[in-house]
Amino acid sequence: MSDEHELETDCELVGIVAVADNDVIGKDGDMPWHIPADLTHFKETTMDHPVIMGRVTYEGILEALGEPLPGRTTIVLTSRPLETPENAVVANDLEGALEAAERAARKRHNTDRVFVAGGATVYEQLLPALDRLIVTEVHDDPDGDTRFPTWDRESFREVSRAEHDGFAFVEYARRERTD
Repeated sequence: MSDEHELETDCELVGIVAVADNDVIGKDGDMPWHIPADLTHFKETTMDHPVIMGRVTYEGILEALGEPLPGRTTIVLTSRPLETPENAVVANDLEGALEAAERAARKRHNTDRVFVAGGATVYEQLLPALDRLIVTEVHDDPDGDTRFPTWDRESFREVSRAEHDGFAFVEYARRERTD
């Protein structure tokens, strides 16, 4: 894992994830729940922004939608060769992913916010650099094979929470760094 100081961008870097009470985020390449409100929340939150994700997450989206996320630039972090359409870019390392996302944010989307949308390895690698986390807390303990990495909750403060039946939308902002 890279040191957080090596991962620099002028954009706000925001992790977005749905995670169960037992830290499960996936099972067999998919989410182990179906919460339409969460899918809508993800779409509305990430629309018109670059989204960094790993290859497995990207392929799952392609399988579900038949295309990369519409209205967003997808940055696929992978060491494997991968053919992508115009609104998707392959990056072979974290620095390349952040550079591609920052370029897309400025030139294509006119924003200073970049989202990180998984999977577990990508979250783990970019957690130290995140400015914000937008979490759908799923109040359940499903079986799964993919978990959200352990994160230092003391480094973040909760800034908003909206409770719903069986889940909550929660936003966390990183506390000021003292280094």
